[in-house]
Amino acid sequence: MRVFIRFEKSERLRFIGHLDLLRAMQRALSRSGLPVAYSQGFNPHMLISFASPLPVGLSGQGELADVTLSEVITEANCLAALRTSMPEGLPVTRVRIVPDNHHKLMAMLRTASYIIGFDSPEDAAPLLAAAPSFAEQESIPAIRVTKSGETPCDIRPMLHELTSAPPLNLLSARVSFTEANTLRPDLLVRALAEFAGTATPHFNAIRTGLHGGSEQRPVPLIDC
Repeated sequence: MRVFIRFEKSERLRFIGHLDLLRAMQRALSRSGLPVAYSQGFNPHMLISFASPLPVGLSGQGELADVTLSEVITEANCLAALRTSMPEGLPVTRVRIVPDNHHKLMAMLRTASYIIGFDSPEDAAPLLAAAPSFAEQESIPAIRVTKSGETPCDIRPMLHELTSAPPLNLLSARVSFTEANTLRPDLLVRALAEFAGTATPHFNAIRTGLHGGSEQRPVPLIDC
């Protein structure tokens, strides 16, 4: 059997890398006493994977791990064990038991939601004002920067929701998050700033959720 674990990566831990997060999760699982399954071979390791590792610098409120267990356990007991073993800054909010043949989290992932905050009202104002018109465009040209260089792209098909909250200096976005098409917050903010005719301001993004289902009808990934 397997267990989907939904947890938060708090703001104070946003600069730790994925390998550090993996080690913290492995230590917590060891402390929990849960019957975690291990791989076979000369170097056995816990059977654990993540829906999508967070980039360094981002915090997350609905991150997901997939852990294989060697024995049957109830969701209530699993949640209780994890809540007492997880370190500060990585609280577990929910678990779901699934069969071994259930789809992998990464295979079901379709979209991700973000809240994007800015340092000051002056930085945020032009972007928040431009957001409605920006999202109404049929095409949004942008430049994707990769290790191999710069590539022109149209990010409009990858932008599914964009709303603004001027009193809080916040943008809320839901974007495509698949192997073929992923819209990162930095590319979205750069394109919006260019549309608004202003320099790209400093911002902080929080990933608030991961979704399956379809791009038009999102479902929390833990429920897929």
